[in-house]
Parts: sequence; structure tokens; C-alpha cells
Amino acid sequence: MLGCMIAACDLRPVGVTTPAASATAVRVITDTPRPTTFVMPTPPAVPTPTCPGAPRERLIVGERGHVLPDDPRPVNVRAEAGTENRVVTNIPINGLFMVLEGPVCEDEYSWYKVRYRETEGWLAEGDLTSYYVEPYGVE
Repeated sequence: MLGCMIAACDLRPVGVTTPAASATAVRVITDTPRPTTFVMPTPPAVPTPTCPGAPRERLIVGERGHVLPDDPRPVNVRAEAGTENRVVTNIPINGLFMVLEGPVCEDEYSWYKVRYRETEGWLAEGDLTSYYVEPYGVE
């Protein structure tokens, strides 16, 4: 053994046997998370107006609204929804009000019951050319 090279020498002690290789069960891990496929979300549907001939509703029941300065006239608040009903008060430009109920469709307008100061009544949100009022301070 003196002349053997390291790779060719058998360095096992004499009389010792090497255990034979045996088959070992291999456990395959199957509970690893798999990547989720990305699905493009569907955009929300654009709300359709409740009232034909009126713009899409924007006022929110239980929130404040205000009169827009686009038209120099105040907004009429009526005893009931509809253009033929009695005017109970006016809300000036930039006047704030609380939205109580609505919308109710009447005369091609979406009407909301509002409280302005101590008076309650109904106002039209707008027509197809412009809004008269909008939500105030809602983000």
C-alpha cells in the first residue's frame, strides 16, 4: 500500500463491511403556496339616474350639501317634490343644508328633502344642463 495513490487506496480497516444503500421514502411537500393569477378588477358601473331627464344623483342622504354659485339665483325649497308645489324658503348661493331623504323623481328632476335652518322641504338637484347643488365636504 505504500505505492498507492490516495484516490486508489482502500483505507477501510480489514474485516469491516460497508452498509448497503437502502431505499428511503421521500416526502414531497405539496402544501407550498402557489402564485395567484392576477385578475383585472371590473370597474364599478356608472350609476344610472333614478329619474329620466335628470342628471346622475350626487347628493347623499345624511350628509350636507350646498348651493353652487353657477347660477346667481337662490334655490327654491318646496313643500313637496315637484315644480308646481308651494315654495317654503330659498337657499342662497353657497348656503349649506342637510339632506334628509331622496331622491324622488318628479317633473324630470331628482328631488331631495332637506333641512335649511329651521325649515324642511324639497329641492331639485339639477337638470341636464347643470347641477344646482352638490355634496359639501364629502371626500
